[in-house]
Amino acid sequence: MSKPDMEKLEAGVSTLLEAYRRLKEQNESLAGQVEGLKRESESLLKEKEFVKEKLERLAELESETRKDQADREKIREKVVQLLEKLDRFDLT
Repeated sequence: MSKPDMEKLEAGVSTLLEAYRRLKEQNESLAGQVEGLKRESESLLKEKEFVKEKLERLAELESETRKDQADREKIREKVVQLLEKLDRFDLT
């Protein structure tokens, strides 16, 4: 093989090795980013589940509050009725 052909071949191999090195570095960087995104996704899924549980609990509390409010209104009505009966009741 002639000297110019060898030099061309060496230059080509050198270029390929450099391109391989850059691609390998880029691949490692992207793999790191993927791992970071996976961790972030897991964290967001946990947060989503936490928020879902809290929303369910909030809905339960709101339902209980409405029920309690209805019960308080019934009790008020009964107290008013009892007070009216007491007012009408004459001990003398």
